[in-house]
Amino acid sequence: VLELKVAPPLYRTTRFVTPSNSTRQDVVSMLRADPERVTVAPNGVHPRFSPGGQRSAEPLVVAVGRLVPVKRFGMLIDALARVREHVPGLKAVIVGDGFTRPKLEAKAAAAGAGGWLEMPGHLSDDELLDVYRRAWVLASTSRREGWNMTITEAGACGTPAVATNIVGHRDTVAHDESGLLAAPGDEFVGALTRVLTDEALRRRLGRGAAERAR
Repeated sequence: VLELKVAPPLYRTTRFVTPSNSTRQDVVSMLRADPERVTVAPNGVHPRFSPGGQRSAEPLVVAVGRLVPVKRFGMLIDALARVREHVPGLKAVIVGDGFTRPKLEAKAAAAGAGGWLEMPGHLSDDELLDVYRRAWVLASTSRREGWNMTITEAGACGTPAVATNIVGHRDTVAHDESGLLAAPGDEFVGALTRVLTDEALRRRLGRGAAERAR
């Protein structure tokens, strides 16, 4: 209510700064901001995020973020369980913490994911870098993002992404160049399965992800 009703008239003459062109369009359409007052300032990525180390010997999917509803990690757990039917050796790591952890842990247990899904909570910078480098793909099922730095951080390590086709992700991911954008459900499961099972595609997208991050 504050963002969509109260803020627009109060901030009509204020400059907005946003990280992506798709978010800029959102600000203009939803907040009725003057397009001339909305500036796009793309995010940078810390140089620590770079290729190195060894990829996991087993297919490994990583997801990173706050454990909150907008990230839709429950949807991701459902998708991973379906992908594992086609990729039996699949392992997954969901990095981060938040108030939905108990609900997500219960969902993982119900899906029988105890042996292949880890939820280690918060990781140090070095630990996170190691996970990005070992992963075969980063997955994001977010409902809404301004950019999604985890995709760029993983990309800088040469790890491609499969992400929901939403505002923010459309700028972060160059579809079929640095990763794949997909609708939730069957399309997302199919895209994630495709990247995990097609090594040539995965390598090509990994090179594109590193270039996109640069």
